[in-house]
Amino acid sequence: MRARRVISLAWIALAPELGACANATPPDGSTAHPDSAIAAIHASKCGACHTPPDPKTRTRPYVEEALSRHRKRVRLTSDEWAQMTDYLSIPEGKTARQP
Repeated sequence: MRARRVISLAWIALAPELGACANATPPDGSTAHPDSAIAAIHASKCGACHTPPDPKTRTRPYVEEALSRHRKRVRLTSDEWAQMTDYLSIPEGKTARQP
């Protein structure tokens, strides 16, 4: 019982600081992460049919090939397809993570 009380008191003490972090504005002044919109599309559209792949885990050619097949089933704007390719592809100059 004492451990629960200590945890509860710690939570009460930390709650304001944690809330401040959650509401903090990024250093560039933007209110949302630049990938947040495409991340939401990734989760909803890709997740509707299969487990969405983790971002930045596949090469650009692989992503482009995979997305070319998905264009028949998913309706996105040209800009959204480009953003999705960038979102999912390993950045240029980086290597794939090894399992």
